[in-house]
Order: sequence, then structure tokens, then C-alpha cells
Amino acid sequence: MEQGMTAKEAARLIDWLKAHGHSAEDATECIKYIAQEPDPNAPKQSK
Repeated sequence: MEQGMTAKEAARLIDWLKAHGHSAEDATECIKYIAQEPDPNAPKQSK
């Protein structure tokens, strides 16, 4: 079952990243990475 990130969760993530020294651009890149389908680091499936 797949769940998306709510706007509130995204806002909290941005706040946390900024509080830990990351830029707003870092936060944007983090959310983009999380949202990617399929996971770019997942092993490739061979047939």
C-alpha cells in the first residue's frame, strides 16, 4: 500500500531540515527525491 506525503508532513520536514542547517533548496531536493517513482536507488529488475 502506497501512501503520499501530506502538505503538513512536507512542511514539518522542511522545518526540520532547515533547523539542522540545510537550505530551502536542500529541502526541496529531499522532497523531490522521496517522491520519485520508482526509487532511483532500487536494484534494476532483470527479466
